[in-house]
Amino acid sequence: MQSKSENCRWLLRPDVVSTVLNDGAVILDLRTKFFFSLNASGWAIAQMFESGATRSEVLAASLNWGAASADHPGINGLIDQLIAERLVEPANNSVTAGAQVTLAVWTPPMLSKHREPLQRIMVSAFDPGLPLAE
Repeated sequence: MQSKSENCRWLLRPDVVSTVLNDGAVILDLRTKFFFSLNASGWAIAQMFESGATRSEVLAASLNWGAASADHPGINGLIDQLIAERLVEPANNSVTAGAQVTLAVWTPPMLSKHREPLQRIMVSAFDPGLPLAE
């Protein structure tokens, strides 16, 4: 997948929303209702796609954050995962590189998909299987 996406500018889909945590973020794909957890480095990478970024821009930024060239396979893997999960989409030609993202401490980036979509996690208060409050 990497060769097809090398020079493409990717943009986080508008129906992917995030909540920032102390050690990263959780993003929710409103289309599929799946949650994804990102560590701080993964979140910094994902933030670059909020305003549009290419793979080479992400790799260059990660070097500024403290990544080594040995980290490139992990970074490329995270980008491939964002593309495979369709959390990002190709940007149109009018989108240019966005704002700079900062990261305090570099760690290998991580993106993990939660096992259950939101509709399976949420419980209705009207579910007859739930005990009534007394």
